[in-house]
Amino acid sequence: MEQHQPLTTWYVLFGLTQVTTIALILVDANPLADRLSAVGLLVLNSLWFVGYGLKLMRNGIEDRRGLVYAAGSLALWAPAVWLTGNATFALFGLVPQIYMMMPVTWAFFPMAVFVFTPQLLTWLAGADPALPWPGALLIVGFSQAFGWAVSRIAQQNEQRGELLERIEALTLETERARWAAEIHDTLAQGYTSIITLLQGAQPNVELALRTARENLREARALVASNSPSPLDGSSLEDALRRLVSGVALPSTFRVIGDARPLATSAEVVLLRTVQEALTNVARHSGASRVDVVMRFDEDGVSLEVRDDGRGFGDAPEGFGLRGMRARLEQVGGTLSLSSDEGASVLVEVPL
Repeated sequence: MEQHQPLTTWYVLFGLTQVTTIALILVDANPLADRLSAVGLLVLNSLWFVGYGLKLMRNGIEDRRGLVYAAGSLALWAPAVWLTGNATFALFGLVPQIYMMMPVTWAFFPMAVFVFTPQLLTWLAGADPALPWPGALLIVGFSQAFGWAVSRIAQQNEQRGELLERIEALTLETERARWAAEIHDTLAQGYTSIITLLQGAQPNVELALRTARENLREARALVASNSPSPLDGSSLEDALRRLVSGVALPSTFRVIGDARPLATSAEVVLLRTVQEALTNVARHSGASRVDVVMRFDEDGVSLEVRDDGRGFGDAPEGFGLRGMRARLEQVGGTLSLSSDEGASVLVEVPL
């Protein structure tokens, strides 16, 4: 199993078992030479872990190198058990190491060898095993179950991590798309209006300055993640009227029916749609005038932007129109286009 979680807990476990085992060896009744030799073997075993096994654990390596580590660890630990039975306590740290460096199915066999080693050495020495054979079998079964459980937890953590990475990637992509739409609907359109107005020479300079100020205010609102600035402190009708008056063409704006309160999300969509439509008129239509009509009825509200230009023709929809449709879908609205004696953009949003 790959290791994608902090290993500090395991390091502490290994360190504590080694220190405890050494302490138990030093206080037992075996000859001093045997005790010191066993301690030396356990120290070498610790160095073998730090120099070789630790790298396998950190890198999540699960191949034959795990078997190499297990063989080297057994070669250093088994003689210590022969010298003093208290060295058996090191199993509490050695068995988990095996499962940290091998797949569960591989780890069973070296784990069983480690567990039965003290039994075999005691039997070879002509003494009765301190741990009955049924007890050893129970430890083997428990160790395998423990290794399987740890493996499942690690797999679930890995899957959870991959899911979180995908969610983060989708979130970033969605946020980029949102910012692209916001910039297109505000800054790019504002600068387009400024260029169009300045091309009309001196009479439009004052209007260009006002549009520039509005655009700067919009940029600050975007950075501060506020609501669209044309709506700040004013009604939707007032905001639309300001947008229409800022067009460098003869224009009209009128409201039909009794105005009704709208959700903020619907107001934002309507405002952005008109803003996009007016920008398209100024840039592409070649129109001489534009009219905007806002109509309230029992079912909802509609907005129509109509000009006397060349119409849409057969050109495919650009980023602006696709963005308008996407915004409208968020509030259950629809977008209709027609090119009868000019161009018409009709937006309908249910109440």
